[in-house]
Amino acid sequence: MISYSLTGPWPEIAKHIKDAQATGLPGKYGTTNYLTRLTDRRKKKENREKACPSSLQRPPGKSCDEYPFASTWQGAKHSGGDFSRRMVKARQNTDAGKALKGFYTYSRVLEGDRFLVWIR
Repeated sequence: MISYSLTGPWPEIAKHIKDAQATGLPGKYGTTNYLTRLTDRRKKKENREKACPSSLQRPPGKSCDEYPFASTWQGAKHSGGDFSRRMVKARQNTDAGKALKGFYTYSRVLEGDRFLVWIR
């Protein structure tokens, strides 16, 4: 499980995930509706491109955040299902992405491993 805090360093990311999970998207802590790690670079890129195409307008200082994460099989392209995207502060998006990558590494979340996201 990875956690993000609504009062932590990435509140826009945490709020986006909380809102997305509230619509029924997978990964909510306390459920068995897991996210599943995806490691294939091409497939992660395809997930990102579907959720946040380069043609999408980005306001100054913002970047496109997608949920479920592009690094999961539930991502926009490979799930074939719903997803959420939101413009958030670019720095928060970059740093939260680095935290997710660190979670994968330090918790040894490998291809096909299931996990949840706790919003505090």
